[in-house]
Amino acid sequence: MTSLRQADDARTVAERARLVVRSAPVSQREFADRIGMDPTALSKALHGNRRLGDRELAAIAREGKVSLRYLRTGQGRPPAPPENTAAPDTRRRADAVDAEVRRTQILEATARLIARRGFHRVRVADIARACGTSTGTVHYHFPAKGDALRAALLHCAERFHRRLEAEFRDADSATEKLRRLIEVQLITGDEDRDEWSVWVQSWNEAIVDPALRQGQRDIYARWQQTVLDLVIACRDEGMGTDADAEALTSRFTGLVDGLAIQVLAGTGEMSVTRMRELLLDAFEPHITLR
Repeated sequence: MTSLRQADDARTVAERARLVVRSAPVSQREFADRIGMDPTALSKALHGNRRLGDRELAAIAREGKVSLRYLRTGQGRPPAPPENTAAPDTRRRADAVDAEVRRTQILEATARLIARRGFHRVRVADIARACGTSTGTVHYHFPAKGDALRAALLHCAERFHRRLEAEFRDADSATEKLRRLIEVQLITGDEDRDEWSVWVQSWNEAIVDPALRQGQRDIYARWQQTVLDLVIACRDEGMGTDADAEALTSRFTGLVDGLAIQVLAGTGEMSVTRMRELLLDAFEPHITLR
């Protein structure tokens, strides 16, 4: 009988907690972030599938602006309804948007931290702190740190290709696109340095972790295909008609990677200016970019 009464009490506490969360002017996911709970754990608790701990109840009461006594016993002032109550489907859409925004924040924070500290010096707690959320939320989006590295690499690659597409829009020839591609590859600012750092570190990790290799292989194949398409376009415009397009592409991409690593590491006398000059000459004598 006692266990049944305790189960009933837990269910009623969960119902009052659910009312508090739904009355808040933020999504359930954002509420979870604010009280430092994993969104999945909060969802289970609100549906009676997980008992709320004392600290969690206190956090819900504090964020929901109700008394802890109300949550435990139902006595006291209930939560005030939100001023603008959205329809359920609207709230679900808002939650989806919130989730996507949060995921992007985590990706950007992860990429920046990995780039500047190194993969093995970044903890999940560091990522959570950098984007103002909980470790539970980071784990919700990326269960393992390796997942975060793969996602950060993909995020940087997508950002790079969007920048490249913007550069290509008003280019009037294949050679002009190659010149602009070279400029986008140069390390001229913090964002460039971060992207290259993530890329190089993903190489290092893929050497020892086979699970990381396929994602990196896919991203690199897309990059090589971009270069190959431009080389073929140059050939269609009458340049390098006798050249092996795939060999030129491999030579160029290998040179880009090697030079970028030298610039990142400060190796020898390699500079951004020197890197640009060497890349402009990379397709000679078949394609002239000067």
